Amino acid sequence: MNRRLMVLSAGLLLAGACAKAERSEDAMAETGAATVSATADPGVEKAVAVYRGIQANQAAAESVLTANGLTAESLDSLMYEIATDSARAAAYANAIR
Repeated sequence: MNRRLMVLSAGLLLAGACAKAERSEDAMAETGAATVSATADPGVEKAVAVYRGIQANQAAAESVLTANGLTAESLDSLMYEIATDSARAAAYANAIR
């Protein structure tokens, strides 16, 4: 389970990094406000909280999930939802840096 979470997180980081590399400076300035507001997305905030909790104590991964109202399966679903939306994926990637 920990490995799957770390792989998903790494995938989202790479997706966010690739998306940023392809944007021009002007495009990044125009989308800056959208990225900031996407960070307020409750799903992204929950995913970030889980990431940070597991990063801080990998042995307590199940407790971190439970504290955030998630199971391993619901976390997978949430991460998939975030990954399929480029704005949410970028917000997640920025938040976990």
